[in-house]
Amino acid sequence: MNLYRAISMTPLWILLFVIGSCESFTEIDTPQTELIGTTVFEDVATADAALADIYARMREGGIASGTSLGCGSLMANYADDMDFYGSNTLTEQFNKHTLLTTNTTLLSLWNTSYAQLYAINALIEGVTASGTLTQPDKDRLIGEGLFLRGFIYFYLNNLFGDIPYITGTDYRVNATVSKMPSNQVGQFIIDDLLAAENLLPDDYPSAERIRVNKAVCQALLARVYLYQENYDQAIVYANLLIDNPAYTIEPNPELVFLKDSPSIIWAFHPGAEGLNTKDASAYNFSSGPPTKPALSANLYNAFEPGDLRKTLWIKIVTNSNGTWYRPYKYKQVASTSPSQEYTILLRIEEQYLIRAEAKAMGGDFEAAKEDINAIRTRAGLQGTSAQEQSELLAAILQERRLEFFTEQSHRWFDLKRTGNAASVLAPLKPQWQDRDVLLPIPENELLLNENLLPQNNGY
Repeated sequence: MNLYRAISMTPLWILLFVIGSCESFTEIDTPQTELIGTTVFEDVATADAALADIYARMREGGIASGTSLGCGSLMANYADDMDFYGSNTLTEQFNKHTLLTTNTTLLSLWNTSYAQLYAINALIEGVTASGTLTQPDKDRLIGEGLFLRGFIYFYLNNLFGDIPYITGTDYRVNATVSKMPSNQVGQFIIDDLLAAENLLPDDYPSAERIRVNKAVCQALLARVYLYQENYDQAIVYANLLIDNPAYTIEPNPELVFLKDSPSIIWAFHPGAEGLNTKDASAYNFSSGPPTKPALSANLYNAFEPGDLRKTLWIKIVTNSNGTWYRPYKYKQVASTSPSQEYTILLRIEEQYLIRAEAKAMGGDFEAAKEDINAIRTRAGLQGTSAQEQSELLAAILQERRLEFFTEQSHRWFDLKRTGNAASVLAPLKPQWQDRDVLLPIPENELLLNENLLPQNNGY
């Protein structure tokens, strides 16, 4: 069903009624009364429960999900970090660059994201209109909502290019919404994130780093400014995180992906105590040939000898038929007591490489090398031998690949934004076409809303 028609038929109280069974990962006690209309936002507990439901939706599906249908896996397939195995032809289309506009996984990425955005907009509208919430509670809730909205749009913008930037819940408007130019979408993302930064508290709203605070917002701002080639602002925001004593590089690579790692800026709780990440299950196989995508030999061979990430973050599966590699950042497939691993969305290592790239672009090569070496040292490697700007930028791109493989679309976005997608992928993917720098808008959406035309070039 078309997203805009679906939400126009769904009263807010139905959308929020599921909150009554929402998991307790945000440590909010959900009232056991029926949640109806705007009364949800007249009480801080029910408003927090509405927000908790949005976090849960994002964890369970869509772009940020750690499942095989989230962007971490799909776009690792789309780039050069994974080879396709198994029988899922929908994922195979991503991996081999034969993506059809009728691909239902593609449609799910689009519709799930806009459904989450609708819930976020409903939260922002409801909290804004509330006459009973205190101003600090309103600021916090709206700040989290604005950040989550900017976060989702950041991914949609980088995946699809020109997209609608919907900020309301009026179905009459949403049903006929048009695309905005990509650069205009980028400015709206910045506007939402800057507004969120002004509203969010310094402290996390929960005991763990599973909700959004000011530092989470600043971390994403550093990334967005880097992508927009605003290197001065990228440095400003990366500095805020690197200089914040709450976040440090975990010196032992084996401990980076544990839930209490000091490098975590923001993560998803798995939903209930004892559960672990969906990522571990999505990539898990113990025999070959595997029935799901595996890490590419191209990635495995890109690591230098002695790189601890290669030995600790990759598991080798071998038998008489061959050898395969699987991500082993998250190791806990089964439940544990207590939970040990959370899906990490933002971590401090990215900020060092953001600053390194911005410094290199600005000509401060020695400072760039220091930040690169902070990552290499933790990996058990000697400092970089790069000297010139082109060498430093290549070294940074390589470190980003080795550090963030299968995490949150980093590799694909890096290839795309640096203009290296064609030169890297065309030799590896026989079906590569220049159009592939963007995903197509799902055909179903174009048929139901002609204002989304034209389709992305080449599809």
